[in-house]
Amino acid sequence: MKYIKILILTIFLCPVFQVFSQRVVLRQTNIEQQYDIPKKGANRQQYFWVQLSLFGTDLAIGELDVKQKFGNYYGLSFNNKYKLNGVLSHGYGWGFHHQAYHLNKKGLNALSSSSWDQGKLSFAGVNINYFVRINFDPKRGNIVGTYLDLVPFGQYNFYQRAKFVEGRLTEKSDEKNFAERYAIGVETRLGREFYSIYARYKFISDNPKSDTFINLDLAKWSVGLNLNIGK
Repeated sequence: MKYIKILILTIFLCPVFQVFSQRVVLRQTNIEQQYDIPKKGANRQQYFWVQLSLFGTDLAIGELDVKQKFGNYYGLSFNNKYKLNGVLSHGYGWGFHHQAYHLNKKGLNALSSSSWDQGKLSFAGVNINYFVRINFDPKRGNIVGTYLDLVPFGQYNFYQRAKFVEGRLTEKSDEKNFAERYAIGVETRLGREFYSIYARYKFISDNPKSDTFINLDLAKWSVGLNLNIGK
């Protein structure tokens, strides 16, 4: 009789233990749902970084009727990337730039400034771009990795200064007529982690109406280094 009572009690308690154990599993599942994978990061759905463009220089050698010795470019831009899959992503960027063109003797002659020894045009402006990124290491984890960006861009210059030097004499002036008010082109960036090198080509730049710069040809190719700081 004693064993029969124990058996009946065990059968009665089994559903109770089962219900209790199910509630524990449900609570555990809810805890796991609280820990979602972050949506922002180097290899997440969204990534933001600040880009510093340094040591940019124009490639004036070999271009048709070019009138400059060299040029340099510095920029600061803010960028957002959106992941499509492990290989492809896309995004946009906008920022500010400073660009300078150092003229040779042909450039000075084109400006009717042949009496000067040196000439320089400096610009400040804004730029915007859209890019498609190809990653070469899709199983990289949450890091930037090695990549290639294809970047159509446009830029607009809102400030220009001309500087001419002859011996110890220097003349500076803020020009109202721009040699290059805007430009449209394409850029490629080959990068790894926080560094990238770029090469850009300008397809179109405005043809100024002023006679001051109408015969001045500026280089279309430029290369440089980018430093990227992201989060």
